[in-house]
Amino acid sequence: MLKILFAGALILSSATLPAVAQVGPGVGSGYIAYVCTNDVGGRLTMRRAPGQKSRQIMQIPAGANLRVIRSVDGSDGFQWFQVAYRGKMGFVRSDFVCNHES
Repeated sequence: MLKILFAGALILSSATLPAVAQVGPGVGSGYIAYVCTNDVGGRLTMRRAPGQKSRQIMQIPAGANLRVIRSVDGSDGFQWFQVAYRGKMGFVRSDFVCNHES
């Protein structure tokens, strides 16, 4: 009986995962993409959390490669990517990140 109860709890907990999606090839490790702003000399702001009001960590130059780890829907209505760049992790707006395969 205890095994059945445990198995049921395990199935239920896996069915109620948060709304965060892994993206791209190599799920779990992410994939390499690049910053694609409309301005050649532009920069993309990396933030501590997904949202335009979140504190800035750094600016990433257009064309720079970064590792996309996961996708998150922000409370501001935009989709955000959690990324790694030069030893730092943070969030950037997904509409300024392009896949090398595209």
